[in-house]
Order: sequence, then structure tokens, then C-alpha cells
Amino acid sequence: MNSREYRQWRQRRRAAWIEANRKRNHPDSEAERLIEFASRWAPFGGAPEEEVLVHFGMTMRRFIERLWQVIPESNGLQDEIRILARMYPRPVESAAHTSLGVTGASSVSRQFDRQTTCPTKH
Repeated sequence: MNSREYRQWRQRRRAAWIEANRKRNHPDSEAERLIEFASRWAPFGGAPEEEVLVHFGMTMRRFIERLWQVIPESNGLQDEIRILARMYPRPVESAAHTSLGVTGASSVSRQFDRQTTCPTKH
């Protein structure tokens, strides 16, 4: 190994060490990607629906629901959360279910299915 190869190897090794020991805002890497992506697009009025579909394979509504599922668990700054709240408002349906203590997409969809399939008496 010559000095140039050694220097490149050492730089790659240091970069890997820095990445491995970086303080994460969220233990889940997908959640961290969601928050970073949303924060990156916030100054421009939020992410376009096409970008959300390309990067995450989900609709904008699902992206926002998932974002609000992971934000409470993150170690993000309050300013960052306020900006995200302004750019990606919490869906009304999800906010109502979350405030009642129902969390998770399957729980929300089950609650929604029950409400739509059960006839109500007038």
C-alpha cells in the first residue's frame, strides 16, 4: 500500500467512524430519513408529492401521517418541529385518534373501518 492509498483508506475509515458515532435524532433510520427529508423541503413550502412518491413510495397523505407518527419519538428541536407542523399539518383524522390514545396506522384504519361500516341510528 503506497502513501496515497493509505491516505484514502484512512479518510474512508475516519468517515465511517464519524457516521457510526454520529448522534442520531431518532433510533429508527427510516424515521430519521423522513424527518430529514421533510426538514430539507420545509424552506420551499414542503416536499412536492412527486418527490415523496419517488423517495418513499407513498402518497403525500401517508407521508404526513407517518411523519407525525415518528416526530413524538424523535429528539428534534422544538423549532424544527414547529416548522414541520407549519409545512406538514397533522391530518385531522389521525390527530383525533392519536389524542384518544389510538396509535399506529392499523389501529387508525380499523377505527375508520368500524365507523364507516357500522350503521348509525337516527
